[in-house]
Amino acid sequence: MAFAYYARLSRAQQAIYRKSDAIAEIRLPRPETLRPRVAALESALASEDRAATRRASAELIGGLCEAMGLPPVRVEVLAARPSARWGELHGLYTNERGTPITIQLWMRTAKQKRVVAFRTYLRTLLHEVGHHVDYTGLRLADSFHTEGFYKRESSLFYQLVPERRATMPTIEERMKLPVAENLERMGRTADALAAALEGRSEGALSRRPDAKNWSAKEIVCHLRDAEEYFALRLWMMQALQDPPFPVPEQDRWVEDRQYARQDTVAALAAFRRRRQETLAVFDGLPAGGLARTGISKALGHLTTADHAAILAWHDDNHLDQLRRALEGKA
Repeated sequence: MAFAYYARLSRAQQAIYRKSDAIAEIRLPRPETLRPRVAALESALASEDRAATRRASAELIGGLCEAMGLPPVRVEVLAARPSARWGELHGLYTNERGTPITIQLWMRTAKQKRVVAFRTYLRTLLHEVGHHVDYTGLRLADSFHTEGFYKRESSLFYQLVPERRATMPTIEERMKLPVAENLERMGRTADALAAALEGRSEGALSRRPDAKNWSAKEIVCHLRDAEEYFALRLWMMQALQDPPFPVPEQDRWVEDRQYARQDTVAALAAFRRRRQETLAVFDGLPAGGLARTGISKALGHLTTADHAAILAWHDDNHLDQLRRALEGKA
């Protein structure tokens, strides 16, 4: 399903969009040979050394370009992300006649000047490489943000950073983790959902494992609407003093909003947009913003930082539920 801006494109641009959207994967010939460069980048970013991070970024991008048969690019790593009313710039790809092809990356957030979480930084790097692939590999006349584009980005990510099977952290364990780690987990959820849903039939998405447990489609719709609910809680904590949170009526949402009749792809796209907005809220918090509190009927006083843990745990829980639903397991 095309994103909403597709309708505003010219016919020629729509044709390019469709070509991009139809390509869901890029296979690296030997991804294991690039994983040491990924590890080196993680270490460099953890050191907070910009020169070392630039070298490691350039090494990884150079290896990717060589593996995919793409022309080399110049890599720049800058300090804090530029910020404006429309948001923050995470990375930038420029390919203009007469100048070197360049990828620029920012390693710190705009307002709080925190070093970006590793997986977020790597995602940004691969996002900009994705534009390079579009122009110089796929030979597209433009590089649009399509579902196919994001899937190609994810295909590169999971070849370079294979998911490790691990016990799912409890909500209490999540609350003990650094906020940045929980935010990084939140940043991966939309792509994890897309990977789990890819290639599934409408019947498989709509089928409940039993009368009480939700289908995969209903879970995606729930995540979309829960994101809107948590956005309200985040706003309340910043605007009010210890506000009591409204109680979510998630079971009623399923019936009242007719989840079973909704489009799964559209619901996932809406969740992705809302999650990006949530992450932007966390990234733009003023000093002391993480300590602002509200009152949950179930859990009592909760800080804004606690909500990063709750959302990350909520993601873990429903991703596991979705995978089980697709396997027909309650």
